[in-house]
Amino acid sequence: MLIQLLAIVATLPSMSEGRLPWNARNAEHLLNRAGFGARGSDVEAAAAAGLEATLERLLAPHAGWEMPAYERIDEPTKKDLEGLTTEEQEKKKRAAREADRRQMLETTAWWFREMETTDAQLLEKMTLFWHGFFTTSIEETKRSFLVLQQHEFLRNNALGSYSDLLRGIARDPGMLVYLDNNVNRKGSPNENFARELMEIFSLGEGNYTEDDVKEAARALTGRGVGRDGSFDFRTRQHDDGLKTVLGVTGRLDGDQLVDILLQQDACPRWVARRLLAWFEGVEPEPARLAEYASFLRKERFELRPFLRKLFSDPSFYRDEIVGARVLGPVEYMVGSARRMQVEVPPGLLGAGAALLGQRVFSPPSVKGWDEGYAWISTSTLMQRGNLSGLMLGVVKVADVMTLADVEAEMAAEEGDTMQGGDKMRPERGDEPGMQPGAGERATGAKKPATKAKSGKAGGYAMEILKRIEGSGWSPALNFRVRLEKANARTDAQIVERMLDELLAIPAPADTVQRMRAFLEGERKERKIADGKLLDSGGDAERILRRMAHLILSLPEAQLG
Repeated sequence: MLIQLLAIVATLPSMSEGRLPWNARNAEHLLNRAGFGARGSDVEAAAAAGLEATLERLLAPHAGWEMPAYERIDEPTKKDLEGLTTEEQEKKKRAAREADRRQMLETTAWWFREMETTDAQLLEKMTLFWHGFFTTSIEETKRSFLVLQQHEFLRNNALGSYSDLLRGIARDPGMLVYLDNNVNRKGSPNENFARELMEIFSLGEGNYTEDDVKEAARALTGRGVGRDGSFDFRTRQHDDGLKTVLGVTGRLDGDQLVDILLQQDACPRWVARRLLAWFEGVEPEPARLAEYASFLRKERFELRPFLRKLFSDPSFYRDEIVGARVLGPVEYMVGSARRMQVEVPPGLLGAGAALLGQRVFSPPSVKGWDEGYAWISTSTLMQRGNLSGLMLGVVKVADVMTLADVEAEMAAEEGDTMQGGDKMRPERGDEPGMQPGAGERATGAKKPATKAKSGKAGGYAMEILKRIEGSGWSPALNFRVRLEKANARTDAQIVERMLDELLAIPAPADTVQRMRAFLEGERKERKIADGKLLDSGGDAERILRRMAHLILSLPEAQLG
């Protein structure tokens, strides 16, 4: 699979060196990276408006969103359960857990609807980025209120200032619970949060010492969570003694620790590297990283100037990266729905992404998700095709399985013998989207990865898909009418239009030929002349949906 994708990337058309030409190619690239699945009408509008106007729209503050109301739902206390029978107590506990689960699912569905339908695409893309950067998992916090509160904070600051994000995350109740800082106290420091604050959230590995971690943990003592789920600083549990972190000595507290981190040269370099790799899909060259790290520091970690510079940079549109970034499961599901121009139940999008290994609010480890080619194997590609077929109404839920089931079936059929450079099946602990570890914990152990694509997560996702199918939902799609409006009637015109609408990259010649052969075969079987397919009513729509399914199952459809 990797070999196929690399071969496709190698066939993409080139952009000449020099000044950035503003055209449909570059407009589509910008919209794909700054959002989820650029639609044809969006590309045309952006190309006509020009780069500056398009950037103004993408970077504009967006106040139109409002998260669904959420509340803190606790397990019943002993007092709540007094006088109740055992059965009544269990019923009350189940009701609280179900209410918390429902709140989590409702907000997840809302977020997927926002990603699919909002015009504020960059806000949603950056919210997803920070969700994978400052990770907290419902599997660890156990309460939806904590992760939803953090999500609202990340969303409010997604296009603001990284320094505000770092300061806020050092006080975030969900993060403090997730990384055990709620038990970090004077005389018994817990190093988990201090370590990840440096290694993953600000500096990167190798830019601090073990002594720095120990001293930083002391600075963070006393930071915990109050009974109402808010940040709580417990003075008596804070170590106010002298500490030395990264060469700075004083009676340091958590806020002063963050100031020290922000002053390190490694900090803008780490953040710039993560942002460049996210948007470009490749690791930045040293000189390019140095330029953007210096700019981020000069702009006091403000994100809008950084993104404006990046999106205006001709190097952002270079041949190496245009249409060459593997889409993560969330991007694939949301982008496919947007390109098809079909309103999909948000639960289907979220459940599909979870089955593919990216269950939002439940990352596999504190490092978030692996990106790029780590997402792709034969089993994940097969499952992506099944899920796109589900959105098109040509595949039933019964044909969709968890990835663990797909891999087991493949192993049984093929003797589990696939090896070599084209990584068809991941080894245990190296699944797409999975992390084998998340940096040293205070005990020397690794924070375990949560298996996000099978087992419990797979069961939850399949339950949602079955419920949607049982509701009688079917996609409100009409490819036939859309093609008629575009005056695309012959096989060649239909294939060209469908490939252009559903793929983020130009289709290779052999893909074009395969789609034409498919369409010709379907026509001839029904004795329909070339140019007359759209006149065949329901038959035409069924054929077009099947062709859309084939296109979205291709390796090319995994790139953006």
